[in-house]
Amino acid sequence: MKIIFRIIRFFLIFFCGLFLYSCQKDTVWQAEAGIAKVNVINAVVTGGNAKVNVAEKEMNWSSIPDNQALGGSMVNRMFIVPTDHRTVFQVVPLSDTTNMWYYQSAQLGAGKIYTLYLSGTPTDLKTKFQEESNFPDYVIRDAGKPTPSADSIVNIRFVNLSSSGPKVDINIVNSTRLEASDLGYQQFTDFKTYPARTGTNTISFQIRNSADKTLIATHNFNANFFRFKSVAIVMIGMYNTSGLPAVDNYRVVAVLYQ
Repeated sequence: MKIIFRIIRFFLIFFCGLFLYSCQKDTVWQAEAGIAKVNVINAVVTGGNAKVNVAEKEMNWSSIPDNQALGGSMVNRMFIVPTDHRTVFQVVPLSDTTNMWYYQSAQLGAGKIYTLYLSGTPTDLKTKFQEESNFPDYVIRDAGKPTPSADSIVNIRFVNLSSSGPKVDINIVNSTRLEASDLGYQQFTDFKTYPARTGTNTISFQIRNSADKTLIATHNFNANFFRFKSVAIVMIGMYNTSGLPAVDNYRVVAVLYQ
């Protein structure tokens, strides 16, 4: 009986070792090939949803389901791509995939995070593509690396993508300190750390017109829901324009970086 148990234990150890070696090989390959992350944010108004391709080659748009188009309640998507070849970026409106909104080919850096902002209108479309710097470390940490914080936090940046809106100041309710000041179109702040402790922890941000300090909107941000994440709070939509669908009106949305 002891011999049988020894034989069984031997094979268990052997197969576990083989499995771990296989995983290690995959990890080494991934580290050599490298990956980059690209967050695409679609804030184009009156253009409907858009299909996005961030990949090694150009895409046949029929292969991307319509329900994966960005816009409306799904403003952004994070793409993970290998960096051992150039990356193709393509954006087209869902309503007319022959109309290329954006196209470029770029060599991305391993371990880097990028953002592609799309804003304006279909007839006056603006784009901004940038490599992120000073990005919060825990978002791109290796598995098992301790989170560099003694308490629960969330990182927040503010982005103004409303082409018709004014420059804005942003403060927390009942605080005179500004979280953002004179933030104009296509401008954004650095990430800043806010507490996100367990339990209800809503941060109410007030967005004000920088010129006359009038209140434009209040965004109630559930910090606990985004614990140990990095989030962009984005102003999008047409300002003071009537007769538009709700998704095209001025609004404030939280965009997650994963």
